Amino acid sequence: MMRALAVDPARQASFVVEAPIPTPRPGQILVEVKVAGVNEMDVQVRKGGWAGQVKRFRKDGPVLTGFELAGIARTDGRRIRAGQRVIGYSPVLNGPRCHAEFAVIDERALLAIPDTLSDEAGAALTVMGLTAIEVLEHICPVTAGQRCLVVGAAGGFGAYAVQLAANRGLEVTAVASAANVAWVLAQGAATVRPYEAGPAIQSGDAFDLIVDAPARLSFREAEPFLARRGMYVSSNPTADVAGFARAALSSRRAGYLMMLKTDPGRLGRLAALADEGALRPVIDRVFPLEEADAAFDRFETRGKQGRVLLRL
Repeated sequence: MMRALAVDPARQASFVVEAPIPTPRPGQILVEVKVAGVNEMDVQVRKGGWAGQVKRFRKDGPVLTGFELAGIARTDGRRIRAGQRVIGYSPVLNGPRCHAEFAVIDERALLAIPDTLSDEAGAALTVMGLTAIEVLEHICPVTAGQRCLVVGAAGGFGAYAVQLAANRGLEVTAVASAANVAWVLAQGAATVRPYEAGPAIQSGDAFDLIVDAPARLSFREAEPFLARRGMYVSSNPTADVAGFARAALSSRRAGYLMMLKTDPGRLGRLAALADEGALRPVIDRVFPLEEADAAFDRFETRGKQGRVLLRL
C-alpha cells in the first residue's frame, strides 16, 4: 500500500488515503515519487472541474491530481532502469495522476536525470519548462532582437518564458506584481510593468510575441500591439474563442500554451537547456503531502515566485 492524495470537490478539500501501489502495464514504469508539481488543472479538479477526466481517473483509484514528478524508477524498461532518478510528465487529459508515493508512467514520458539536478529542481522544471520551450521554439520561434511581452512573469511558466526569451536575445517586457519586480528582472526581463501601476499593454507597444500566462487579455486587446506576423499566446483559448476566430483573418496570429504530453526528445531538450543555464528552476515553496490544501491555495496566490511543489 501507499499514501496517496484524494480530493473531495464538494468540500473543495484534499486528504491523504491508503491506496494500492499501481501495477505497470507494458511500456510503463513504476516510479517512486519524491516530488510532484501543483498545476492549474489540479486546483480546478479540487473545485469540481474537469468532470470527464475525473470520471476516467476514478476508475484507476482515488488519485485525481498531479501530472509531473521527480522520483526513482522501480521497474525496468527499454531505456529506463530500476534505481535511476527520473523526471516525468503524465498526459494531461488521460492520466494517470501522480500525487501519490508511487505512479505508473509511460516510459516515453520519462527521462533519467543526473544527481546534479535535485528532485525539487526536476519537478519544478518539467511541465512549465517544457511549455516555455514549446512556445518559444515551436509555436512562435523567436530570434534575437525581437520584442516579447510576458504577462504573469513571476509564475512558473512566466518565469521560464522570461528566462528562455532573454537567453535567445529578445528584449523582454514582463508584467508582474510590484513586490516581484526585482525578482523578475533577475530572471532576465529588461523591463517590468507592475500590475498595480497600469495596463499590461501600453500605447506605442509593438511586440513580436505576447505570452499571456494567466489569460487576462484577449486577442482583440493584443492585436493592435502586435508587430506584423506577431503572435498572441494564451493559456486558455476557450476563454477567447472569438479571438482565435478573429486571428484566422488577421496578419497577426494566436496560439495556446497547453502541453498535453511529452516524449524523450522534448525531455532531452529540457535537460540540455537546464544544463546550460538557459532554464533555471524557480521554486516558490515545497509542501508535505499532508498540506496539499495549503499548496493548492498557495498556487492561486497572486504574487508567488515560481513553482509550488508537493514532497511525497
